[in-house]
Amino acid sequence: MINAIIIDDERHSCDALKMLLDKCCPQVQLTAICYSGEDGINKINVLNPQLVFVDIEMPHMNGFQMLEQLSSINFEIIFTTSYDQYAITAFKF
Repeated sequence: MINAIIIDDERHSCDALKMLLDKCCPQVQLTAICYSGEDGINKINVLNPQLVFVDIEMPHMNGFQMLEQLSSINFEIIFTTSYDQYAITAFKF
């Protein structure tokens, strides 16, 4: 099993991603859904996921700012955003 977390401020996006994971990726176990970067940091530190789905555009703290606040990134990241202008920065992470 791959333990995963979704971090996205839009509930409908989280619900859609969860539905796709349940249907198409039975090896991915969703351990948390976070609706803010702050909550995402807390859950990452507590749950130690192997995979994190991160939205980039979120209020108060975007996905990049959230990742920069972590002491280490020892998990895989999949960025879930509709903004293609973030591609280069996302590849660097």
